[in-house]
Amino acid sequence: MPFSQNLRRLRLARFLAQAELARRAGLHTLTISRLESGRVKPSTRTVRALATALEVAPSELATPEEVAEADKGATRYSSS
Repeated sequence: MPFSQNLRRLRLARFLAQAELARRAGLHTLTISRLESGRVKPSTRTVRALATALEVAPSELATPEEVAEADKGATRYSSS
C-alpha cells in the first residue's frame, strides 16, 4: 500500500484529525493534506516524525524506496 494510503489509514484508525496529527508530529496541517493526497513524497525526517506521532515503526508508513525518492531531491515537506 502506498505511503499516502498508509498515512490516512493509520490516522483514521486512531481517530485523529489531520490537524491533531500535524500538531503531534510537529508538522503543518497542509503538509499532512499534501502527503495524504500523494502530491508530495515524505522525507526521512517526516516519516520518522509521523511514525512517532502514530506510535508505529517507520516501515509501517513508507518503504525505503518511497523515502529515498523524496530524499534524492524531489519536492518534500517536513516541519513548517
